[in-house]
Amino acid sequence: MKCGIEIHQRIAGRKLFCNCVPSSADGQGNGAQAAAGEGKGASASSLQGEPSASSIEFSRRLHAVLSEIGELDAAVRLESIRHRAMHYAAPVHSSCLVEADEEPPHGMNNEALAAVLLFCKLLSSSTVDEIHIMRKNVIDGSNTSGFQRTAVVGLGGSIKTPVGALGIQSICIEEESAGIVEAGKEATADFELTRLGIPLVEIATEPELKSGKEAQEAALAIGTLLRKTGLVQRGIGTIRQDLNVSIPEGARVEIKGVQELSMIAATVDIEVQRQKKLLELVKEIKAKLSGKEIPAEFVDLTGIFEGTQCQLVGKALKSGARVFGMKLPGHEGLLGRELAPNRRYGSELADYARAAGIRGLIHSDENLAKYGFSEDELAELKVALSLSTGDAFAMVVGEQKKALAAMSEVCNRANFLGVPEETRKANPDGTSSYMRPLPGKARMYPETDVPPIRITKDMAAEVSAMEKRMEKMEEEKGDLLSKVAPELSSQLSGAKGLLSHNPSFQSSMGSPELSAFAAALEAGIDSKFAATTLTNTLQSLKREGIDTKALDEPRMLSFFIAFKGNKFAKSAAADILRAMCNDKGETPESAIAKLNLQKISGKSLAKLISDEKLDFSSLMAKYRLRVDAAEAQEIFKAKK
Repeated sequence: MKCGIEIHQRIAGRKLFCNCVPSSADGQGNGAQAAAGEGKGASASSLQGEPSASSIEFSRRLHAVLSEIGELDAAVRLESIRHRAMHYAAPVHSSCLVEADEEPPHGMNNEALAAVLLFCKLLSSSTVDEIHIMRKNVIDGSNTSGFQRTAVVGLGGSIKTPVGALGIQSICIEEESAGIVEAGKEATADFELTRLGIPLVEIATEPELKSGKEAQEAALAIGTLLRKTGLVQRGIGTIRQDLNVSIPEGARVEIKGVQELSMIAATVDIEVQRQKKLLELVKEIKAKLSGKEIPAEFVDLTGIFEGTQCQLVGKALKSGARVFGMKLPGHEGLLGRELAPNRRYGSELADYARAAGIRGLIHSDENLAKYGFSEDELAELKVALSLSTGDAFAMVVGEQKKALAAMSEVCNRANFLGVPEETRKANPDGTSSYMRPLPGKARMYPETDVPPIRITKDMAAEVSAMEKRMEKMEEEKGDLLSKVAPELSSQLSGAKGLLSHNPSFQSSMGSPELSAFAAALEAGIDSKFAATTLTNTLQSLKREGIDTKALDEPRMLSFFIAFKGNKFAKSAAADILRAMCNDKGETPESAIAKLNLQKISGKSLAKLISDEKLDFSSLMAKYRLRVDAAEAQEIFKAKK
């Protein structure tokens, strides 16, 4: 088995070719338009239809174009079959005319480029003399222009992993795609432009990994290195891994969009098993077909199902759809063969139908009774398709042109007796689904709106200065984490996605959790309480479904200062933070007052114990969230 990984990590700051700053909801920034930078051009307000509008909407249809070598990329060709209308929502505070493709791109974000040059240096990658931006044809709607801008910055290098040095193939800088609002539609696709254009670094490794575990360890090593710089975004969705996997006699398959680090090993191992089982299945098919191809004969079955009780088919026919089917000679029982958990050979063929714009595929190895087909309908279908013993069938329902295109894709896939090179989508359970053919050089052509960028000595000097700042930051971070026990130190340094980052909060710690911890210690807060709150307490709230990212460093600091001011007991911390998460306008003081959690201590606590004649157990049962247990015990000891 061979495996290589591609890490895509968002870089903090403004977008790559304009001055827009992504909203805080998408991982970085405060939703404001950046004031500085090259070529201010049109602001986000240029997109507004009305002054009060928070976003505007528009639609596009994207078309396939030839690359610079005059070829049409296979992935682009497939998407062009679907001919979908793309609908976009453009938030005016985090996108502008560049994202709408109504204005040429501005100059490249120098800060993002400097970050990628630093990554190259840290990975011992050789930077190119001159950066040439390329256009990568993508017409699935994820870019309004029909292409993604990308550029090679570094070549070669390596990173240390538990099993040794792993080679680096290339390091690129490129644009993030638009966010998908709603997927799975046949005729349209909906996107939101907040994240379109965020700078990404793409780090591709050599195919030297020999197991899923090694791939997971390599991804962790690269991700850790990137986070140490303090130059990348944090949280779910800001980093994702693509996996390139192949086995002997199989083929290179790219699995895109593995977001959870913990799923990498399982995803690689499941893909290896899928290819092995597919090769075994192919041997059986070859034996049954005896070298014959499955004919591309697609029969119109619409008349058979005009009065069907199957709601899926009946509803589609009322809207003008048609039903087409084809015979799969010798495939009886093979379509239901499992290739991966909950994924069968029929699932693979269905993916090809979906890629052509059809919702799915119905085949003979399924439980056809669940669809509501009658015995008479199935008998007529078998006659219409000339099915013999041992044959199977597949059929689709949809608009005629798309249905025939889907049947053609299914037929081509069924005739490919091997493991096809393809791009697949990572599923949450570790399996993957076919997306499109594996793209190649035929989707690339030069960007004509952005001139080449020569790497200068001044740039190299800035990168060296950034490296020194990073080393200093690591020293400071080490000193900071040494103030708590190793277990808490490990949790605190690994914390992510618990707090949102506030750009106005000055800290060199690289993550909002560490920034808040540093600020708490500077304010004189007990290090153990601060670390426990920022890890265990916030993690518990997150497990409850509470949006802890409603909190940022300044709000956490105000919480710690209220604690230092003796305004609440430790035991009330979770309740106060919960209230602050549920209402972004809630302060620690207002939450304390609303929940009646004012701390009782000193003479007031002693008087309470005396007046109500309480023992320790009854005191804590009644006033647990308002009393410090250690202080109460001291009072009871003094009374004795």
